[in-house]
Amino acid sequence: MKRFGVALQRTQNVLHRELDQYARTLDLTDNQMSIIAYLSSIPQDKPIYQKNIETEFNIRKSTATNILRLMEQKQLIIRTPSKQDSRLKKISLTPKAHKIEIKVNSFLDDSEKRIEEILGKEKKQELIKGLSKLEQLL
Repeated sequence: MKRFGVALQRTQNVLHRELDQYARTLDLTDNQMSIIAYLSSIPQDKPIYQKNIETEFNIRKSTATNILRLMEQKQLIIRTPSKQDSRLKKISLTPKAHKIEIKVNSFLDDSEKRIEEILGKEKKQELIKGLSKLEQLL
């Protein structure tokens, strides 16, 4: 019988390869694709800062900085100083990213549907719940 960590790692590798393969067709990385999807899901009147992205994806500040810097170079995001605190920079998608966002969200929605077809809606929700609990407690 496989250990849980090995099974989880193997599944994550399959999902990551699939995501990365599609991301490359859009000249993106898997992380950039995920951030575009995240930013597009937030109402435009709600400011999103780097700290929000660090928390959402459970990544270190340095990792987020590097990803966002590259996204800015590729003209996928713009960072504008906050009116309340100039140390904070609001992150917004550019028109270029908005064009890609439909493809990104369509791919991610299709992936979610495939997982749901394989596991069923209830088991998928149970798995998400269990993984969230592990993330919090480990």
